[in-house]
Amino acid sequence: MAQTTQESSESPAPRLPAVGTGVRGLDFILEGGLPAGRPTLIRGGPGSGKTAIALTFLCYGLEQGEPGVLVTFDESPEALIAHAEGLGMPLRSHIAAGRAQVLDMRPNRSEVVAGQALELTAVLSRIGYALDRVGAQRLVVDAIDGMGDAFDVDLGLRSEIARVFDWLREQQTTTVITVGEQSDFSARYGLEDYIADCVILLRQEIKQRLMTRLLRVLKRRGGGHGTNEFPFLLDADGVFLAPVTGVDLRTETYTDRHSTGVPGLDAMLGGGGPYRGSAMMISGQSGTGKTSFAAAFACAVCDEGEHVLYLSFEESDAELVRNQRSVGLDLTRHLTPGGSGQLTLRPLLPAELGWEEHLLRIMRAVDELQPSVVIIDPISALADRRLEGQGKEMLLRLFYRLKKAGITVLATELLTDASAGVSSLDVSSIIDVWVKLRRDEGAERLRRLITVVKARGLPTADEVEVFCFTERGVTVGEQRSLPSREGP
Repeated sequence: MAQTTQESSESPAPRLPAVGTGVRGLDFILEGGLPAGRPTLIRGGPGSGKTAIALTFLCYGLEQGEPGVLVTFDESPEALIAHAEGLGMPLRSHIAAGRAQVLDMRPNRSEVVAGQALELTAVLSRIGYALDRVGAQRLVVDAIDGMGDAFDVDLGLRSEIARVFDWLREQQTTTVITVGEQSDFSARYGLEDYIADCVILLRQEIKQRLMTRLLRVLKRRGGGHGTNEFPFLLDADGVFLAPVTGVDLRTETYTDRHSTGVPGLDAMLGGGGPYRGSAMMISGQSGTGKTSFAAAFACAVCDEGEHVLYLSFEESDAELVRNQRSVGLDLTRHLTPGGSGQLTLRPLLPAELGWEEHLLRIMRAVDELQPSVVIIDPISALADRRLEGQGKEMLLRLFYRLKKAGITVLATELLTDASAGVSSLDVSSIIDVWVKLRRDEGAERLRRLITVVKARGLPTADEVEVFCFTERGVTVGEQRSLPSREGP
């Protein structure tokens, strides 16, 4: 009997059931979601995304058939409903259908203050009635620190908030509570140490005049969680995280290959292009035709009936389509409307966003479109950001995430004339195929040369080949006698 008791005491405690948040990426960090039937605290300063995450949690549950209640101690109910609708969540229609209810609990001293202490009985009774009325499974309490306006003594506030948390546990309703950030928050309230079952911290970081929102899970009772600080997006499309964690590289291995769209380059790679799910980089000086190689690859993949996401950091979609016509590449036949719809062009401005936000926008587009191939032209537009070497970290995370998903990635890289053809990205450890282009301006004639620097798992040519732009596209090793023409 003693042995049975000992074995029982050493067995791990059962993991609490998890409830999905509806925030892409956050459930992964929380290893399933928020603890079911328990209160979660989301803490952060103004504009950090507290209310957006809380509203997403509520509206996601409503879409899953789980009724909910929203309690506000700060903004008006109409402002919160409009905020949800601005993020694409039809909260108003759920309220009209009786699946949700919004309670305006902004403090009013004449109603809820007796002496110098806040009497919460009426407040909790009203919330409890709303929970019962809609059969709520989810509850959001927004800006609970707004109750502080009705207190004269901080100790009273702390004890009353503790009472609220205890009451919430008794309701067994999964609850998200938002609160602002204060320098003396822990000493004043003590919520993260003694009361909340899960605490999520949000903050804004400014570097080089570019803002990034960051999220960290401080604690989660009854289960594990990611311990890093993760960047996240907050815009009209909602909240999005793309965590890349782990210490080892685990990707699927494929044997089928894509054609590069340039027969001569396929020949240099042993009769085909890169393996599916691998990473390829084409480096070269300005005017060597990196974009034309990328466009040829895009057309070849689309001809195979697969979807390509083309991210351009230097040309608009109209400029890209026009410029590639000069070398016989018609991208419009793969675009919509009127085309096959296998190609999606996404022009981006590298100077307008931080490197973390670019990574998140790329990964969100990948999650939405599910392409077979992602082309980034040129990736050096991101890596050249002078942000303490973080550009390299971003590229490694991006390549790893794409390869892990079985997506082939082709990146072009601009080399400066002064670099002597040496890459400044320092990402060769994760690049599988590296092709280098260069100009030869000797003998009063411009020639363009191509070399395969590396190709993991593929037989490669040792020769340096000449390539040209013609009306039928890019040719490698076929037009040695023809003068080179200026291409895109």
